[in-house]
Amino acid sequence: MLERLFGLFSKKQFSSIESSALHLQKESISHPALTIIRKLKRSGWDAFIVGGAVRDLLLNVKPKDFDIVTNASPHEIKSLFRRSRIIGRRFRIVHVYIGNETIEVSTFRKPNVSSSLDSYGRILRDNVFGSIEDDVKRRDLTINSLYYDPVSERILDYHDGISDLQKREIVVIGKTKVRLIEDPLRIVRIIRIAAKLDLIIPLKLKNVMRSSGILLENIPKARLSDDLLKMFVSGKSLQGFNYILELGLDKHIFPNLDLFSSEKKKGHTNLKKDGFIYSALKNLDFTVNNNRTISISFIFAVLFWEKISRLKMSYVEQGFSDYVGMQRAISETIQVINQHFYFQRKHIAGVRELCLLQGRFNKFLGKSPFSLIRHARFYSAFKLLELRVKLNEVKIETVVWWGKFHKCTDSEKVHMINVMRGKTGQRRSYKKRRGKKLSTTKIEKL
Repeated sequence: MLERLFGLFSKKQFSSIESSALHLQKESISHPALTIIRKLKRSGWDAFIVGGAVRDLLLNVKPKDFDIVTNASPHEIKSLFRRSRIIGRRFRIVHVYIGNETIEVSTFRKPNVSSSLDSYGRILRDNVFGSIEDDVKRRDLTINSLYYDPVSERILDYHDGISDLQKREIVVIGKTKVRLIEDPLRIVRIIRIAAKLDLIIPLKLKNVMRSSGILLENIPKARLSDDLLKMFVSGKSLQGFNYILELGLDKHIFPNLDLFSSEKKKGHTNLKKDGFIYSALKNLDFTVNNNRTISISFIFAVLFWEKISRLKMSYVEQGFSDYVGMQRAISETIQVINQHFYFQRKHIAGVRELCLLQGRFNKFLGKSPFSLIRHARFYSAFKLLELRVKLNEVKIETVVWWGKFHKCTDSEKVHMINVMRGKTGQRRSYKKRRGKKLSTTKIEKL
């Protein structure tokens, strides 16, 4: 089958390389992906692992997922696999479920035609199926245009992607401006890949990305949010965020919010070293790279904290209490962000809780400290408290106290509270009991 396929190309159009020559180990391939490819090929179809999985394997990075392409149509794919379903509107793909894994299987596609584009040139529909020759022409990056057949153990390289990978350079296939207009999300994807794999974004490509940033305001909020979250949980969020600031994309991703202005170096476009967001992203990357659980709500709370904090202070100056001021600031900020960015409800609730919990770190008496450390979001709230030292909003002594309090024994906790009472002079406030009103009958008797 491969020999017949290769005969369609001239040697100038492609190269076929044995995967062993590139030290790609077949054992690194997901078993469900291998199962799907073997079944497709036994049924007479061509099938390849494509894109990021091949790229990552060649760089000795464990792929997050394995995407498969084939010349079978979505309905033909679905008929082969009982546990599968067709999804998507912009372009249809098939999710095949094997064990606990979900593998995306796509049909070869043709390059886009004008009738499938909107007035901005953005792709609206991408369901015109074609051959592998068509499919390779519509790939976005050379390093993502590698097709790997694990059965014959050969890699097809149509755009010198392996050479660019060895040079650790990102190269766009075709006219860069046109490819970014077709799908502006490629701007964020390039940043995410470059940060994750320590690849070089050439200056010429950076300039086009910078001038095309406004296109990000014209894509569905859910798609943009999804790709940004992938960047934040990649383990290289700090580098990725610095790229966003360097290229001035923050004003298009979060327009009209004036975020991160205090975080940028004077005269530069990257984050201040050891600043609030710099420290947060550095800690986030450390957490991800050590396979620890992270909180998406915490990421958003950090990104929007300075905006929320400024608004809260303005409400307090107007006479509102700290708690009410914080509630209003959170609601106002999220309302503006929701116009341009997609939030799941659970993440909004998480941001609200993390911000409101900050006020409880000022209460050291009674049951409040005990109930706070038992709160489900205490750890994330405490991490935000630590970061607020960078903004001079919290004293380091407060952070040290809570850090010790939530780890020590109950008797030590009681002692710490008594000591803190002596230092701060705080006293428990008791509610005055209302006297019982005498009934009319009792008054008459008196």
